[in-house]
Amino acid sequence: MKSLCVLIMIGFITLLLFVKANADEINAAKEDKYTVLNRGTQEITIDTEFKDWRFSKYVLVMGKETWEPLGGTWDGPDDLTAELQIVYDETNLYFALVVTDDEYVAEAGNPWSNDGIQIAVDTSGGKIAAGWPNATTHLYNFSIKDGWQKETGPFLGDAEIEMKRDEGAKQTLFEWRMPVEIVAKKGTKFKAGMEIAFAIIANDSDKNAKGQKGWVGWGNHTIVFGKNPEEMKTIVLSDKSLSVNEGGKLASTWGELKQ
Repeated sequence: MKSLCVLIMIGFITLLLFVKANADEINAAKEDKYTVLNRGTQEITIDTEFKDWRFSKYVLVMGKETWEPLGGTWDGPDDLTAELQIVYDETNLYFALVVTDDEYVAEAGNPWSNDGIQIAVDTSGGKIAAGWPNATTHLYNFSIKDGWQKETGPFLGDAEIEMKRDEGAKQTLFEWRMPVEIVAKKGTKFKAGMEIAFAIIANDSDKNAKGQKGWVGWGNHTIVFGKNPEEMKTIVLSDKSLSVNEGGKLASTWGELKQ
């Protein structure tokens, strides 16, 4: 029996390593574009369970190389690492974000001082005007403690969002759906080939440290060290869809790994 248990454990670890090795992880420090698949026939339920994301392929990883301090330090992947996935349909953008953070802070304040998230979105597809606010860029902030906050932009509105802290795993889980009308003109449809400017930061504070002490992200300086929307990165909507007929390919199990 003992030998059998050892073999099962070895097999499980090997499976996890194989999955991780085959996942299409994108280092946020080295890429300016991220490919967004259409959800196709795969329904996305906003519940922080991530089971709907098992066929998703691309993971944007934000860690040491994107860390910037504001009085704090980055002490390894367990201190602060963020993994983001995005898919779309004609009328929505969907996001799944897992933030590994060994000291979660949730006190009265603002999302940037409560280990919260800040994002910027611009669907204009043209040259983005510098300065803040401008006529096309939208900024949203959110955290478990402070909820969803509309900060600036011409089409601001509410997203469908769920947020949860898993203290055992030392992870904060975010899943949200942004309908097109909160980032674009009425009647706009998301479609293959569209390029959307985007930026995100995951903030970090630690226990006994007051406020925002640093962050990891993608297009960081859109949001911090001055508001610079022209610094945003690009998500590109693909004509390819999530496949629900891949026969359980191991490269498509990011959602299951997060359970």
